[in-house]
Amino acid sequence: MASPKVFASYSHDSPEHKEWVLHLCTQLRKNGVDVILDRWDLSLGADVTLFMDGIRDSDRVLVICTDAYVEKAKAGKGGVGYERRIVTAELLRNAKTNKFIPIIRQSSNDEVTPTFLAAALRIDFRNDDLFKEKLEELVREIHGTPKNPKPRLGENPYAEQPAAPEASSSQLPEIPEKVESASHAYRLAIQLTREEDLIGWQQLLKRIRSDASQSLVQWRQEELDLQPPGSIADRFEALNKAVDIVAPLISVSLAGVESGNAQFNDQKSLLNALLKIPGWKRDDNRNWSQTWEQIPYALGYVYHSLHGGLCLNTKQLPLALGLAREKVPLAIESSWSRTVWENAHLMGYCQLMQERKECWKVLANAYPATRGNCQSNNQWEWLRLIFEDDFTYRASLVAYYMALSIHELAAEIAPPNRKRDIPYVPWDFLSEGYKIKKHAVDLLRNDPELPALWECLDVTQEQQMRKAWEDWLSTSVDSNYQPREATEFLVTTPCKYLRFFDYWP
Repeated sequence: MASPKVFASYSHDSPEHKEWVLHLCTQLRKNGVDVILDRWDLSLGADVTLFMDGIRDSDRVLVICTDAYVEKAKAGKGGVGYERRIVTAELLRNAKTNKFIPIIRQSSNDEVTPTFLAAALRIDFRNDDLFKEKLEELVREIHGTPKNPKPRLGENPYAEQPAAPEASSSQLPEIPEKVESASHAYRLAIQLTREEDLIGWQQLLKRIRSDASQSLVQWRQEELDLQPPGSIADRFEALNKAVDIVAPLISVSLAGVESGNAQFNDQKSLLNALLKIPGWKRDDNRNWSQTWEQIPYALGYVYHSLHGGLCLNTKQLPLALGLAREKVPLAIESSWSRTVWENAHLMGYCQLMQERKECWKVLANAYPATRGNCQSNNQWEWLRLIFEDDFTYRASLVAYYMALSIHELAAEIAPPNRKRDIPYVPWDFLSEGYKIKKHAVDLLRNDPELPALWECLDVTQEQQMRKAWEDWLSTSVDSNYQPREATEFLVTTPCKYLRFFDYWP
């Protein structure tokens, strides 16, 4: 399983306090906790507000409380004030969350936590002599392994013994040593989510992930190292082979998304697993951006697109946005990171297929449907279990990329008003048919969480988006950059179906 991601929120009270925070976070990382800390993850010139938005995507947040922190939170000053707004919004959305852990470091006893965390159970780190003991308590809490776990509830020894139940499909499935196919993995995962068998789910993921990593590395060593793919046809075949290897892993994750259950539907960790395949090292003797070394990013492109499409199809837009805003390495073994939607290799500019439009074709044609007398080239049969038909599949993908484009517009409006000549999110989805695009717009407009696309960036006025929308349509599509069909779609009558704000309820 992926290491829990934890964001450290604190104020820069003094050099001594900053060193104490650094020491705490270092010890947490040594104990398997992936801590996000400004001193490690925020470089000069980086967007500070985007970094602080990492609170939303973290599994837990350490709120390191000092007198100065509490005062800044109360007054809404600086980064602490900005983080307070994010935390308050999440608490309003889910009052039962235990995501935020107050860490007490004050010298005084007055208002030891900000008001919005007054009722949260806290951990007291004021006594440095007890640091090791408190650290263990914190690490156990983050990993979900309490020192004194709650005993299993036994049966009433005085109750009459019921008759043995007949075997039924509702019994917990047995996790096989070898999963036969992606369809087999998906059916197992769906049953586990329905029974809320989290332990079984984790066992299934662990076995499939290990098999997929080993198979990918073996395939690379036995085939790709010896004869790297050259032509588009070879690259297409290589990508399909890679997808086929990881398909059981992707199908399990999509089953978790489909469940809508908070225990299973957060599947951000799989994207990092695909980008950091054990044993998949960069070869400095080759132009990595144009060879099979791009395969992990091609797999990431496929996965986040399928994930986003399914989220839009099941009205889970915030879940799709959460993955799109996840930070990932810019390249294999790179220390630089960027969010998914700002990473060209994950947004359809993957050099494995040489041309961006080829990436979209691979994705859009993946559903194993028959059109006329031509069978789809891709054989991703397991998609039949996840999407109703080819039309629904394509419309869901288009809706996801439309959502990303709207989010990118919001990012341009939000401070510091960054402008780009070419958008990060490609508009190749506009080459799809008119009915597909219309259905995609309907999926978006009917999602109650649509405003999250701009509100997550603190663009709180819908009027700002309405005002900028027309310019965005005209400047984001360049006939020299986009497919001819995309440009024609925008300048003809049917483009009204892309003009969300003209039909806003």
